[in-house]
Amino acid sequence: MKIKMSAKRSVVCCFVISVIAMVTSTKVKVAVYEHVVISPDDPEAYFTRQEAFQWMSKNLEVFDEQSQKAAKEGAKIIVFPEYGITGFDHSRNSIVPFLEDIPDSSTDWNPCMEPDRFADTLVLRNLSCTAQMYKIYLVANMGDIKKCDITTDKTCPHDGRYQFNTNVIFDNNGQLVARYHKLHMYDETPLFDPAPNAEHVYFDTPFGRFGTIVCFDIMQNEPTQVLLNTYGIKNLLVTSAWSVFLPFIIPQQMYSGLAKKNGINVIASNIRNSLYQMAGSGIFGNDIQSLSDVNTNGTEGILLVSEIETEVTKTYAPNTVMSINSSGKVKQFINETYEGTYHFGLNMSYAIMEGQSGIVTTCKDDVCCVVTYQFKSRDEHETIILSVVDEMMYEPGILHMQYCAVFKCTPHTSHSCDYNDILVNSVFADIKIQGYFGNGVIFPLVSTISNFSRHELTMEMDKYTFDDKNAVLHSSQFDKPLIAAVVFNTLNLEDITTGKSSNVACSDSLASSAFLLVFIYYAI
Repeated sequence: MKIKMSAKRSVVCCFVISVIAMVTSTKVKVAVYEHVVISPDDPEAYFTRQEAFQWMSKNLEVFDEQSQKAAKEGAKIIVFPEYGITGFDHSRNSIVPFLEDIPDSSTDWNPCMEPDRFADTLVLRNLSCTAQMYKIYLVANMGDIKKCDITTDKTCPHDGRYQFNTNVIFDNNGQLVARYHKLHMYDETPLFDPAPNAEHVYFDTPFGRFGTIVCFDIMQNEPTQVLLNTYGIKNLLVTSAWSVFLPFIIPQQMYSGLAKKNGINVIASNIRNSLYQMAGSGIFGNDIQSLSDVNTNGTEGILLVSEIETEVTKTYAPNTVMSINSSGKVKQFINETYEGTYHFGLNMSYAIMEGQSGIVTTCKDDVCCVVTYQFKSRDEHETIILSVVDEMMYEPGILHMQYCAVFKCTPHTSHSCDYNDILVNSVFADIKIQGYFGNGVIFPLVSTISNFSRHELTMEMDKYTFDDKNAVLHSSQFDKPLIAAVVFNTLNLEDITTGKSSNVACSDSLASSAFLLVFIYYAI
C-alpha cells in the first residue's frame, strides 16, 4: 500500500501503528544481496543511452537472478546496494545516459504494466518486472535526473539539472511505491547533488512499515534519526557502498550499532568491490545478526535471507545525549597521552591500557573518554589503547565526529600507532567505556574476530549493553578477541552550520561531578 498523506497526518498514523505493535506480531523473511558491481571499462567515456543501458543490464540480470533465489527462500523483500546498477567512476557528464527521470511514487505508476508512460525508463521497467515476476518487494539504488531553472531555483546546479543518488522501491506487483534522494554525499560530488531538503521516505506493506536511506545518511541526525524518532520507523532499508576501514568503521558495525541504539531492524546491502575495499552487508535486529564476511577481494556476490519481527515494541523518543564540556577537573585524571593520526589524517589522542585491569582516561580538546577494564586473557605482545577524536571532516564527506575507541595498536615508535592489524588474541572479561561529548547522535560500534582467515566478524549485539543517553558501552560477556569497541558521536550538522558550539559549557564543579559519577557507575 502506498503512502499518500501529509507530513502531519503521517506522524499521527505512525503513533497509532506503534501502539498496535504492542499487541501484534509480524514475522517476515527479508533478503539483502551483496553485489559485485559490473562497471563500464571507461566510465568517463561518452555513451549513448543504448550503450549505457547495455552496461546496466548486466547488473539488472544479476538482480533478477537473485530476486528469484530470494523469493524461493521465502523472502518478501530484497535490498540491492548503492551504485549497484550504474557502477563507479563516472563523471557528472558521462553518467547522464545512465540516469532516468524517476517520477514521485504519488504518480500511481507500474512501469512493467505501463512501460511507455514515461520516456527513457528502461531501468525502472526492468526492476518493476522483476518485482512483479517473483512477487517480491524490491529496493534498488540508481540515478535520478531532474531539469531545473537556475534563474528561479537558488539551489539548481550550474548546468541546469539535478542528479540525485536515489533509492527506488517496488511492491510485489511492480508498483513504484517509494523514491528517496540521498541527502549526505560522500566523495560523490559533483557526480550527484544532495537532496535540496531532507526527505523522510517510508512505505507500508502487509507485513509492516519500512523506511529507507542511503549509506552516509546513516550517521546523521537528519534524515535518519528524524525518520526513526519522529515517524516511528522500526524497519530501515539501507543501500550502501561503504569501504572497510579497520578496525572501524566497518560497515556492519554501523548497521548493527544503529539497530542496537534504536531498537530497530536494519536491513543493509553493501556493494562488494576490491578496488575501493568495499564489503559487508547484514540483517540486524533483536536476536538477529545475519551478515556477510568482509573479504574485500571476494569476487562472488552474497545473498542473505533472515526472518525478522517487523513490529518491534520499543518506545521511541528523541535522541538525548549527556553533553558535557570535559575541561577542568576531569583532565586532572588523564593518563599519559600520545598523538597519532587515523583515516583521512584525523588527529587522534590515545593512552595505553596497561596490565590485566585498570582505569584509563584520555582527552582531546573538550572531549574526554574513560575506560575501566579487566582481561580474561591477555597477549603480552599486544598493545591495547583507548583513543579519542574530536574533529570536523569536510572531505570526503561532511561530518563532525567525536569518539572513544578501544582497539589493538601496533606502535612504530612511542608516539605512533598502526591500527590496521586486526589479528587480535586478547579477550576482555569486562569493559566499560564512557564518552563526554557534544550534542549529537551516539552509536556503539562493536566487533570481535570470529574466523580471521575467512574474514568473518561477529557484531556481538547480544553481549553488550549501550546507554546512549550517558554514552556508556559495557560488556562482561565477550568470549572472543575484540577488534574494536567504540562509543561514536556524530554532532548535529544543524549546530555546526549555524555556528553553535559543539560542546555545552559547564563549570569545573559540574565536570568534576560528572567524572565522579563515572567512578560510582563503574563501581556498581
